[in-house]
Amino acid sequence: MVIPVREFGQVLGDGMTSLVRTFRVVLPPALALSLPASVLVILIFQNVDGALEFLDVVVNTPERLQNLPSEVILDLARPFYMAAGLATLAQLVTGIFVALVGHRAVACQVAEVETSARRAALHAARRYPVALLAVVVVALVVAGLIALGAIAWLTPLMTVGTPNTTSLLVAFLLFIALIGPGIWAAVSVSMTTAVVTIEGRGVVASVRRSMRLVRGRWWATTGFLALVGLLGGIAVQMIQLVAFPLVGLGEASAGLLIAAALGIFAQGIFVAGIAIMTTQWYLDLRARLETFAATDLV
Repeated sequence: MVIPVREFGQVLGDGMTSLVRTFRVVLPPALALSLPASVLVILIFQNVDGALEFLDVVVNTPERLQNLPSEVILDLARPFYMAAGLATLAQLVTGIFVALVGHRAVACQVAEVETSARRAALHAARRYPVALLAVVVVALVVAGLIALGAIAWLTPLMTVGTPNTTSLLVAFLLFIALIGPGIWAAVSVSMTTAVVTIEGRGVVASVRRSMRLVRGRWWATTGFLALVGLLGGIAVQMIQLVAFPLVGLGEASAGLLIAAALGIFAQGIFVAGIAIMTTQWYLDLRARLETFAATDLV
């Protein structure tokens, strides 16, 4: 069966169908990685000295920070940012693997090839080193472009400021324009892990392939990823609401920490869902570029 070109809504619907049909394949690896990642987040914040203390100050007594010099605030916040960085790294390492499992599950589903959670995980493990390196390279490039744009925007803003509504609007539009290259790059390389998993290409070849697939469909790809990300983000927030009663009882840092851990746990399922939906979009982008059969996917 040749993979056809589809309309936006049809791709979205096929993605939802894939979510249902690959649920049993993707969920076990997602949970197996999300649970330890959640525990690791809690351990990181508990063992980085000063991280929870700063969080307590921000949530319970933010007025203590108002009269402090910026240098002092940065010193107080440094442990928190260090812990947040380590937690993000743990999330990235596990999320890549879950994404690879999701890509593989959809490829097998479309090709009508039976697979299991174990076989999909083994396939993901074989492609993981390439995918990890590709994501690290992509993340560094995108983050660098966004950082350069932010610095270019922040430097004159610190000098001139935004004293009125007009200058604030100009500053906002300028900010969007300056970080534009980073946003463009992020969307352009969004198919990289799907290419690594399904086509078996290397790091550079996968990134270039993703950019070629997205070229000409950048805006449509942005809209698709934004819509899917919004739906998944809402689901993650709903799960995190479980921890909010603790904040109301005065255990702010504990509540927020549990909320973060629940977010990491939900993120595993969220990443799997995003990967499944993105795989269907990748198939449509590829169908617009070349003719290929479902059997070519496995």
